[in-house]
Amino acid sequence: MLKTRALAALILASLSLAAFPFASAQSVKPDAPFPPAGDATPQKPLSPPKCYDCRFTATAPVLDGKLDDAAWKDAAWTDDFVDIQGPALPAPRYRTRAKMIWDETYFYIAAELKEPHIWGTLKKHDEIVFQDNDFEVFIDPDGDAREYYELEVNIFETIFDLFLHRRYKEGGPAEHGWNAAGLKTAVHIDGTANDPTDTDRGWTLEWAVPWSAFTPPVWDKPSFGERERAAAVPKPGDEWRVNFSRVQWTHNFEGTTAPKTPEPPINDSIHQEPSKPQAATKPAYEKVKGKPEDNWVWTPQWQIDMHDPRWWGRVKFVR
Repeated sequence: MLKTRALAALILASLSLAAFPFASAQSVKPDAPFPPAGDATPQKPLSPPKCYDCRFTATAPVLDGKLDDAAWKDAAWTDDFVDIQGPALPAPRYRTRAKMIWDETYFYIAAELKEPHIWGTLKKHDEIVFQDNDFEVFIDPDGDAREYYELEVNIFETIFDLFLHRRYKEGGPAEHGWNAAGLKTAVHIDGTANDPTDTDRGWTLEWAVPWSAFTPPVWDKPSFGERERAAAVPKPGDEWRVNFSRVQWTHNFEGTTAPKTPEPPINDSIHQEPSKPQAATKPAYEKVKGKPEDNWVWTPQWQIDMHDPRWWGRVKFVR
């Protein structure tokens, strides 16, 4: 009888895995409907949105972008990012993953982006940062798919932050004038920026988003509860809807490196000094014209559309 029960349990487990072939134990939330109600997606959903236990930290991380201090040590990495349309699409060329922790003051986010060629151009706040390679977070505190926040950053710590009243499919609008007041950002580059003559390793980042930053702009749009939430600190057990995106463009040195500019030989003058590098002749990164960007995400959207909070992950705040 025991062998029969064990065999039956094994069969049931196999059937469960077959139903959600790309879901891990951490990814399945039994009380969440799958698929969620709403518009059909171009790609058939193969798994529910992923889940993450965001643990409380008694010691705030040192914001230097390096992720090597004690506060991050026990925080779990998310699964490696996949294509925005799901794991049936080609796997990302470079690894991306993230971590989250929290305390009474901040929501902390860390990310690791492997990258053999680190480059960027934008340096002014609220420039359209996804025109560079970037990292993005989307946050809907009450999970109603309305009144949510978006933050983007590139290697220069340039921030593009905005508030969405509703999804773009529902007419938006997006408020680019909204700022995540008090946001702290740190980026560490493991390599050299904007030098295609060498091979880099990647970049890491840290965000400390104060809970007070989750305050909608003052405008005449109707409230769906976010204003009344009053930027409250989450309680243990609360769940927010969160997803991450990495935008990656293809450039002219993809898969290779540029030759170094040869240095002119030392001349025969008495000083015998090498000439100064000629910056004007140094090769530069350029996007491949006409090629769209790649979008790699923590939990799939099953469509090329980050602005569908139904498919964002479930982040539970725990102590």
